[in-house]
Amino acid sequence: MLASCQAAEVAMLASPDGTNVIAVHVDDAGALSYRVARKGLEVLGDSPLGLRLGDRDLSKGLKLLSEGVQEDRRETYELFAGVKPQVDQMHRRRSLVFANDSGARLTLDLDAGNEGVAFRYRIEDEGGEATVEEELTGFRLPPEAKGWISPYNASSSSSPAYEDYYFAVKPGDPPPYSRGGTTRGWYFPALFQTPSAWVLLSESGTDGNYCGCHLAADSSGGIYRIAFPFEDEGTRRVRHRPGTKPRHSLPWTMPWRVIALGDKAGDILTSTLVTDLAPASTIADTSWIKPGRASWSWWSHPEGQNGPELYASFIAESAKRGWEYSLLDAGWGKADSKALVEQAKREGVDLMVWAHADGFYDADRRKRRLDDYAGLGVKGAKIDFWCTDRQEAMAAMTDTLRDAAERKLMMNFHGCTLPRGWQRTWPNFMTAEAVLGAESYMFDERYPDKAAELNTILPFTRNVAGPMDYTPLGLGEKRYKRKTTAAHELAASLIFTSGIVHYADQPEVYAAFPEAVKAILRDAPARWDETRCVIGEPGKAVVLARRTKAIWFIAGINGSSAELSVELDLSGYGAKRATLVREGSDALHEMKADPIDTADKWSATVPGRGGFVLRLDF
Repeated sequence: MLASCQAAEVAMLASPDGTNVIAVHVDDAGALSYRVARKGLEVLGDSPLGLRLGDRDLSKGLKLLSEGVQEDRRETYELFAGVKPQVDQMHRRRSLVFANDSGARLTLDLDAGNEGVAFRYRIEDEGGEATVEEELTGFRLPPEAKGWISPYNASSSSSPAYEDYYFAVKPGDPPPYSRGGTTRGWYFPALFQTPSAWVLLSESGTDGNYCGCHLAADSSGGIYRIAFPFEDEGTRRVRHRPGTKPRHSLPWTMPWRVIALGDKAGDILTSTLVTDLAPASTIADTSWIKPGRASWSWWSHPEGQNGPELYASFIAESAKRGWEYSLLDAGWGKADSKALVEQAKREGVDLMVWAHADGFYDADRRKRRLDDYAGLGVKGAKIDFWCTDRQEAMAAMTDTLRDAAERKLMMNFHGCTLPRGWQRTWPNFMTAEAVLGAESYMFDERYPDKAAELNTILPFTRNVAGPMDYTPLGLGEKRYKRKTTAAHELAASLIFTSGIVHYADQPEVYAAFPEAVKAILRDAPARWDETRCVIGEPGKAVVLARRTKAIWFIAGINGSSAELSVELDLSGYGAKRATLVREGSDALHEMKADPIDTADKWSATVPGRGGFVLRLDF
């Protein structure tokens, strides 16, 4: 049960199945706190709540005016870039109203669903503007908790952009010295295994209403506290306003603080809590939004990127593989773009183009740019180098999604913040980077040693928050030599979720694959009908079963350098034919494919940093 404390409980809310509970307390000084429990066991202890605004203190001296009425909600919606295509979740919600001694009011919305709990603040005053000087929100983890978190990088021309490793930590550990040097906090999301539940902390519903937040560096006492962006971060060539504290006209609804809960790590991987809490879709007609696969030339040809022959060969590769898109990356404007659009049209391929984020803050400039893309006949854009969590960046990104939707353009953000439920509100948001992906073989000498482990953490962390443009299946030689096997890379491309999957390597590499592997590249979609987490051990191993129509793909990766024994029960799939793809004689570059018996039990030994794909046909 929830532990006792001096503060008095004033309200609680339980999920529809009674599993998850959030309870709010007020102490003698009128300070708010909350606790979270799952199945009667405490998950988060007394955790602080409250705001300090420029003209009012809503962190103490608070009294409960109204505990609200419990409301049952059913969240049903479609995801084009998510772990499942159709979502149907029951939630309960309650709004608590508090006032301080001066009569200033704070509304605290609570939400409890079967996959976790959440809360957000609202200021319901009419007229004027307010600034949050400090948000006191924290999350108190027990000392026994084990965490996986990524450090918030120092500011530069390419950061912060949520591109670092996930480190195994315990509450109270400081952020490590990592990419770019000194780190200054922790990125969302943050994953923890506690004695009573698995927990993922994140945000949802952030747009121009708030800045993107992270967790402060100091987690003493096990409390991870909300922190705002740093003054020195920003998008290059953009004149940002002074200060990074969030401000907004009143009334003001702030983002959700999300606490996803599960009995096992796989429950977190398949959670839709972040999108359950996001505003409903703003796009009535979504018939033009098409998830898919794309060829992409930059990873294999980072130099000399602008030649029309190169782009043409990758467009032809998409047509050959049955992929829907090809991405024209930086420098595409120097090529004959109209000719490339015509070629793509003839070959049944649609194009996406690259742009720098500095052109998307000013509304007029942004709309002209999007008009140009729509007029050219491309289907969307990859917008790069945002590199900040400032409130004006959140506004520019979500305004871009809105303006793009009006022109029926799909969006991919790179060098950017974490998605915060946008794939529900703006279904034309297909994917985002915000991940230390395959590009890192060019830039980070530690990446080859750490990539396999990272790949087994991402499905339980970054990918839960939203679609992830990792740019998988790059097998070519880079500055830092890859240590994961080719089979690992293939399996990872099926495990990671992205509304558009950008396959990283050049046509010659994929042409050498066995026919069964080519068939996987042809038949494995970007949007899956069903996903099951079969094995979920962050940092060690992940095995997912993913279905498209009547075909199941079971993909597994080993996150360590030691061999991994895997035994799977295939009896529930009813396959008539099964094909196994695993390491070839040159494990780093080759794969082999063999038919296997469709018996109920299947076992294998996966080599260190290796992987496999089982294809089950009916």
